[in-house]
Order: sequence, then C-alpha cells, then structure tokens
Amino acid sequence: MTAILPPGYVSILQAADILEQSLFAGLPDNAIVLKYRHVGLALGDGAARDQAITELWNAVDAKKVQVVAFGGRPRRMIKLDPALTKQIPWLRSPRGRGFTALRPSNPAFHSLAAWFGPNVGDATLAFCETEIQKLGRRVMQTRRRVSRSNDTKKRIGRPSRQAAVRAAIGEIVEKRKWTPLSGLKALTKETNRKGKWQKPVSEDTVARALDWLYGNTQDRRFERRKKR
Repeated sequence: MTAILPPGYVSILQAADILEQSLFAGLPDNAIVLKYRHVGLALGDGAARDQAITELWNAVDAKKVQVVAFGGRPRRMIKLDPALTKQIPWLRSPRGRGFTALRPSNPAFHSLAAWFGPNVGDATLAFCETEIQKLGRRVMQTRRRVSRSNDTKKRIGRPSRQAAVRAAIGEIVEKRKWTPLSGLKALTKETNRKGKWQKPVSEDTVARALDWLYGNTQDRRFERRKKR
C-alpha cells in the first residue's frame, strides 16, 4: 500500500515521472516499448525511468534537491543527509527505492530507528514537489542549450564546395575541355575558370571531386592517373 504524503511532497516515482517528461519530451519511445503498446500492453520505458531516478539522486548530491523521509508515530518528517542515503542498501536503486533492506547491523539503521522507531521499513522517501519542478525546468533548459550548441556546431565552418565542383567538372568533361591525359593541374585551372568561387579551388579539392565522380559513375572520362 502506498503511503499518503502531505501536500507539497511527492514520492520518488512521482518525482521520476516529472523528470522523465523533462528528459525525454519530444523524443521517440523505445522500439520495444512501442511494440508492446501496439498490442495493448501499458508498458513503461524502464531505461527512461532509471535515468530519471539517476538524475534525481545527482541533484540530491549536488544539494539542489532535499530528500526527506516520513514515518514514525506520531508521523514526522526528517531531512536526510545525502551521505546517509548512500549507506542504505537499495535506497538509490531504481528497483529498490525504500528502506526495507536496511538491517540493524547497518549503522544507518540506528539513526532511522531513533527517528521512526524499529519499523524503519515503514518510512517513506519523499521530495518537495516545488524543488522537483525546478529541477525539471533546469533539465529542460540544459537540453535546449545542448540542442542549440549542436545546431551551431553543424553550421560552423565553410560549406562544402564538393557538389558545385563536381557539377563544374561534369560540364568541363562533357564539353571536352579536359581529358585525363591533360593532367590534374589543367583541370584545376578549367574548374577555377568556370566557377565563381570566393577562393580558388585547390588541386586536392578537384582530385577528390574527380575521384567521387569516377567512383559513382565508373565513367572513364573521370578516371585520373594517380602517382604511385
């Protein structure tokens, strides 16, 4: 039975749901997840859930989110130190998430027993909903920055001129203004004469374009003799 939390607090699974939306909104579901959903099974994305829980604990360690526990009689709330949570078996595991594996031989047991009584397994892990919402917004902002950075990197640098150079060489060869016997230097001169380039086309650029044309057409008019 799921413990009822006071207003303003969410369980670790509810927190993970919020973070999943921030981490994966707009991204396609896993193929295996889609497969089972198509046959009517309400299957969640376990990998996405695991990543969301990992993100949550990273925020706890960075002191951006405070983890608390509710329990005892009368019921009380205790703020947990991140170092203490690391001592509790399976507490941070996506498959564990609770205190049921904590035994009296573990030093952390005595701290929790002093707060909640001997039935420490009945205590419930929780997070402030406002802090989780803020974390979700930070995660989304990070995704946007990374996306913009990737877009910028794609635009950096001089656009490839290969397509234009290939087209120019094709016309030159078609009009018989160059044959492989004339050599690469002569073709480079013809290419620079034909195209309106901001900077002269190099022999290396012409060579790569010529090799691409021959490789994709097997037309011997584009085959050049390479120096051994």
